[in-house]
Amino acid sequence: MATGHEKVEKNIGLMIILIIIVVSIGGLVQIVPLFFMESMLKPVEGLKPYSALQLAGRDIYVRESCMVCHSQMIRPFRAETERYGHYSVAGEFVYDRPFQWGSKR
Repeated sequence: MATGHEKVEKNIGLMIILIIIVVSIGGLVQIVPLFFMESMLKPVEGLKPYSALQLAGRDIYVRESCMVCHSQMIRPFRAETERYGHYSVAGEFVYDRPFQWGSKR
C-alpha cells in the first residue's frame, strides 16, 4: 500500500497542483505584509521628489542599464556603513519608477 507521499510522487498532476498551492501560500506570506507596513509607503525625512535634471540623469541610468553593475544599495554591514553611511531603507525609494536600489554610491 502506497503512503501519501508516494501517491504524490507518482501522480504528476497532483504534484503540480500541490506545488502551485505551496508556492502561492509562500508568495502571499511574503508579499501581503508589505502592503500593511507604513514604513514601506512613506518617504524618509528630508527626501524630496526628483528635479527635472535628476530625472533626466536617472532616465539615462535606466536606459544604459547601469543598475546591472551598480546596485547602489548600501547593505547593513559594518564595512559598508562606515564607508557609505547608513544602510538603505525602503522609504528612500518611494519616488523611483521603475524601482532601483538606492542612490548613495
